Amino acid sequence: MSAKLLEQFGQPNNKTEAFWDKYQYYVSIIATFLFFSDLPDYLFAAPILPSVIPLVWLSAFAISTLPFIHKVKTMPKPLVLWMGLYLLIATLSLMTVSADDASFMDYRAKVLAVLFTSCMYATYQQKSLTHVKYTIVFVLVMTVGNTVFELLNPKFFTEFNLGRPAGFYIDPNKTGCATMLGMLFGISAIKKPYRWILVVIAAIGIMATFSRGAILGWLICVSLLIAGKVLSEKRWKIVVPAIILIVMLVSLNPLRALTDYFKGGDSAANWDIVNRLEEFQNPSSKEDSAMERQAVAAGGWLYFSNHPFWGNGLASTRKWAIADVSTHNMYLYYMADHGIIGVIFLPGAILGVVYGNRGENKTIILCFAIFISLWGFFSHEVLAERYILTIFALMAAMNTNQKWYLKYQNRNLLLAPSIPIQQLRLPPARNEKIIPQNRN
Repeated sequence: MSAKLLEQFGQPNNKTEAFWDKYQYYVSIIATFLFFSDLPDYLFAAPILPSVIPLVWLSAFAISTLPFIHKVKTMPKPLVLWMGLYLLIATLSLMTVSADDASFMDYRAKVLAVLFTSCMYATYQQKSLTHVKYTIVFVLVMTVGNTVFELLNPKFFTEFNLGRPAGFYIDPNKTGCATMLGMLFGISAIKKPYRWILVVIAAIGIMATFSRGAILGWLICVSLLIAGKVLSEKRWKIVVPAIILIVMLVSLNPLRALTDYFKGGDSAANWDIVNRLEEFQNPSSKEDSAMERQAVAAGGWLYFSNHPFWGNGLASTRKWAIADVSTHNMYLYYMADHGIIGVIFLPGAILGVVYGNRGENKTIILCFAIFISLWGFFSHEVLAERYILTIFALMAAMNTNQKWYLKYQNRNLLLAPSIPIQQLRLPPARNEKIIPQNRN
């Protein structure tokens, strides 16, 4: 690798380097806030800025990354291979299967997803990662506040309401997913004795969305965080209160009281909350959303079984007559489009950012992999939504930056023989939070 790439880990030697160093730092913070909060899409859909389409935000962001776009050369090889295969198969499908407007829109979404992830990856530098995590914590707290506020004030953020609160994300399932990801990647920025506070805040936000996938993901990931001692060195301090809380919830049965409360409110705004509360009380009953998911999943499997090798072409389940929505399942979505090879797309993307990754606590990496894999069964938009792609880019950057930082720290001059030993100055101590030896 060139000396120019290594220099991102050192202190600036002149005012020009200091300017671009600060510039990249602020771009990474601002971009994380905008795209992880899904604010550009909200402003367009609300509508608050209806004339500013999301593509305008993406174009402005892409232009802002040009000064350091060369960093894309350091992207982890597994992720690069996945991106290449992803676009290659999409291109072949577009060329060999009868294409229409929906197919071209789906293809454009895939290209934009790869470009966006690459640009986000380029913004992240070693010096900004800790503050990027602080930004994620801020977005998490803001999201939970928005969700609870909208729970008490239905349709506050937008008239387009799905019967549950969602804040800036509009879709409550997206809100639940973003809250989970915010908890996982914000937790390491907080001192261990106070991490449980973030976990509780995330739980409040997720419960307010009544998202089944997010609730299940929270239970699994928090269990793993406890087992991995990410929350506390002494597991009983977390486990015992959790058991007491579960016993109280089961014995007091607060779901019935909540159901009565929301039935007495704005029935048009809270209809899905009531449905889900009734389903939680009687799991054998099926509300409308669950039945729709079963129907489109069966349809997706039928599409795949009819063309198991070559698939039905791009966006095949977006233009079917089975329902107004696609499969609600990332695996079936790609299998219906591309055949059996489609099943590897989401696992391949996850593997591309977690393989060999030592830039984050291994338990958090495991939680990320499990949660996104699980979320693929609840959403067919996993690899298109920018708040999720932001986390993919952050994971890749933590992986690359950690490896380069260690080489830099070890004074490996073979990587950059043109750099004098006197110029090999390490960044401030704030970056020590992601050194592998730190098990917190």
